[in-house]
Amino acid sequence: MKAMVTLTSEESKRLIAKSIVQMEAVQRAKEEAFIGFSLCTSCGYVIQELLEEQSINLSEYCCGFTYAGGSCRVPSSGQKRLLLLDKGEKRWLNFPEENFTAFIDQMDGDDIIIKSGNIMDPQGNVGVLAASLNGGEAGDYLGHILAKGIQLIVPMTLNKTSPIPLAEIIPHMGVYKFRRDRVHGMSCGMMPLPGKVITEMDAFRDLFGVKAIPVAMNGVGSGTGSVTLVLMGEDQAVEKAWQGVSKIKGEPPLTNLFSQCSRCVASSEKEHGIRCSTRQVRLKKSRGGKGIRKG
Repeated sequence: MKAMVTLTSEESKRLIAKSIVQMEAVQRAKEEAFIGFSLCTSCGYVIQELLEEQSINLSEYCCGFTYAGGSCRVPSSGQKRLLLLDKGEKRWLNFPEENFTAFIDQMDGDDIIIKSGNIMDPQGNVGVLAASLNGGEAGDYLGHILAKGIQLIVPMTLNKTSPIPLAEIIPHMGVYKFRRDRVHGMSCGMMPLPGKVITEMDAFRDLFGVKAIPVAMNGVGSGTGSVTLVLMGEDQAVEKAWQGVSKIKGEPPLTNLFSQCSRCVASSEKEHGIRCSTRQVRLKKSRGGKGIRKG
């Protein structure tokens, strides 16, 4: 039996979150170890599924995002608290002053950090944009993850797939490799995320026991960012998958975070402003400037 399903970006995130939650390592860590949820919307979905924490604002549980105007970073004044589970106990950290590094010495191979990336190459290698000069949140603990064998889980929707190997992308990235007036939003570097990647294909296999292959990417209007997959397997398994998809169809779209920009323009984040073309345009309009100074 076969079925063909189309998932919006938000529906994909919900499906992947459900798959991550049922992982044996995650269930064990919830009771006996640490689980760190990085500030990304994909983690917001996982938190909701794992803790039934519906109060999490999915559109605000992030520190950076991409919208039609380019790459943007939520200013410190707008960033939400970072969640760390300590044997099931919720510890809300005041990011960016606090992050997982305060607990990293206690972490080992039983502990988990979850963080999504921005691009995935044909071999499943994932990269994440880095706007902060120190590598941001991931830069603080990526070395510890690699050295100590901490489990990194990387939820990735297939709409982030690139045809180019990550090794060919990273050398072209860097916050100072772009003129300020030739960047949509903020200039960024890129870091690899060497963890266990979970996509829609993995989620369908692990949740329902069916094979899923992508047959179409993106669309128009409400289909922007969507992925269409063909499901294959035993009749009962495909039917179960179909019913599972039907329950997540209609997942609300994430709202645009660009409203944070006005707060950022008024902020004292000097380095952010130097590298953000959007901020410079807004400053020009608000101050009657003559134009964007070239970097």
